[in-house]
Amino acid sequence: MKKALLTALISLTFSTVSHAKDYERDALTIDKSVNQDIEFQFPNDDNRYPELSDFEVVNYVTMSNEYGDRKVVVTLRNNSSGNRIFVSDQIMALYANGQRISPYETKVSFKGRETQTLTLSFDSSKFPILTIYTRD
Repeated sequence: MKKALLTALISLTFSTVSHAKDYERDALTIDKSVNQDIEFQFPNDDNRYPELSDFEVVNYVTMSNEYGDRKVVVTLRNNSSGNRIFVSDQIMALYANGQRISPYETKVSFKGRETQTLTLSFDSSKFPILTIYTRD
């Protein structure tokens, strides 16, 4: 009986340590900031651009974890006087390998001239996100 109890306690301890390490790897950390005025000149052979919109990126912060998951906290401004719906294909991330990716599907309503901060999820990658941009 004592041996079974000891074995159960040891298993529980290792399980807790294992879950704690997974949690640490899942946790997002803020990536080192890159000056948001830098222009990158990667070739765009696939002609990938965000859809035209009335949205402007005010600022953003990129985040990642040990698994390469990428998220961005972005503040967007609706430059139109009318209501608009932001959809994910109206913004793109430029990765450090030159790849351009839109975030996973998102729809958010904006009032005229409204500014909102959103958290957007992007593809996992070993390359960091360098910049986020829209097209007007």
